[in-house]
Amino acid sequence: MKNKNGFTLIEIAISVTLLSVVMVFMIRFLSVIRKDEDGINTKTNMLINKTLVSKLINEDIRKNEGINNVTCTDNTCTLTLTNEETRTLTLSEDKKKITYTDTTDNQILMSRKIEEDYTYNLELTNNDNLKLLKLKVPSHEEYNIEIVYYKSDEN
Repeated sequence: MKNKNGFTLIEIAISVTLLSVVMVFMIRFLSVIRKDEDGINTKTNMLINKTLVSKLINEDIRKNEGINNVTCTDNTCTLTLTNEETRTLTLSEDKKKITYTDTTDNQILMSRKIEEDYTYNLELTNNDNLKLLKLKVPSHEEYNIEIVYYKSDEN
């Protein structure tokens, strides 16, 4: 009569193999979940940047009763407000950081970094009906920030 208190070597090998297969699928599943989470965090941070930058600049413009003039170079736009104060919107050399400065008082009003895979560009549009300052994210238009500083009245 045989003693059947233990497992055979074949039973243990099959159990280890099945456990290994389950672990491989779990690791792949967790990897996909992690990538999705990173993408969601990036999108959320970009939307927060867009909201904060837009809100701060627009509130500043509204508080100072509008803009008289805007001049731009590749990485800097200078805004002359109606009350003769000036503000500067500057992009860093790598176009990954936005700084909004009160040049009248030499005070930084806001400084925000952008996500690693994105960059901003400054663009000034002038035509008869609309003058527009735009912070563009070339790869994703949904993160663009637009500041309308002059619109002619239609009669």
